[in-house]
Amino acid sequence: MLKLDDSMTTKKLTAQLNTIIAAKRYYLAQRKKKTPLEAVRALASMQKRPSPLLSTVADDDEPLVIIGQVKHNLESNGHVVYDPVGTALRYVHRSVDAVALFTDQIIYEDGLDDLMFVASAIDKPLISQDYVLDEYEIVEARAAGASALLLSGAVLDNTTLRRMISATQRNLMTAIVQVHNADQLHYAISLSPHVISLSTDNPLTPEIELDLALTRQMRDMIPSHIRVMISENLKTMEHVAAVARLDVDAIMVSEQLLEIAGSADSLRDAIKSG
Repeated sequence: MLKLDDSMTTKKLTAQLNTIIAAKRYYLAQRKKKTPLEAVRALASMQKRPSPLLSTVADDDEPLVIIGQVKHNLESNGHVVYDPVGTALRYVHRSVDAVALFTDQIIYEDGLDDLMFVASAIDKPLISQDYVLDEYEIVEARAAGASALLLSGAVLDNTTLRRMISATQRNLMTAIVQVHNADQLHYAISLSPHVISLSTDNPLTPEIELDLALTRQMRDMIPSHIRVMISENLKTMEHVAAVARLDVDAIMVSEQLLEIAGSADSLRDAIKSG
């Protein structure tokens, strides 16, 4: 039976997320028993230096960074559509700047293997978007070829979040802190991560302006030395146009949206002309 570790490093979570986190802790413990941290560090040291992603000084004329998200898609018949390498290659064909891999919306043991396969298949920065709970996972991600990690301010307690940012940067990867409200944002700013990723408690809906009101307020609080991205998976041109008006540095999009736009370059052109 999966059981949460007593030494919690996470905040109070929903029942579903608690179950996912419990599974992650269980699989993490098994990997630690099998492979010591120093052995994983040795593997990480053999990787090439991670590609920079939103970790350099911003240029006013720098184009919007477009990130394609790879995740499990559940069809109406309950069938899971998941081909991480194929999806990542299609994103690259459509000229994205980076790819994000997210497997933690379900209980899934092979996300690290998928990260490694995708990193080997594409020549673009790769973001590990899964929940990070321990420095061991950061070194694993570096060894698998990740260029950046998304660290959840909604999941990790403040002390752990600070340690995870430091460990990510020590491993030469971009630290992206995802926040959902002003309290999480204030603490994230105090830690000066490379990037802050803004989200809302609910996915973007047809009432997007309601979500964007909160996002706009948070965007205005972020100092200029921290890059800003939106971590919602944007699925329509209307959502992209609305979010682009927030003056962010990066957005995350679905494969379906890029099929509509044609390519990431066409999407940027549409945003400019809009």
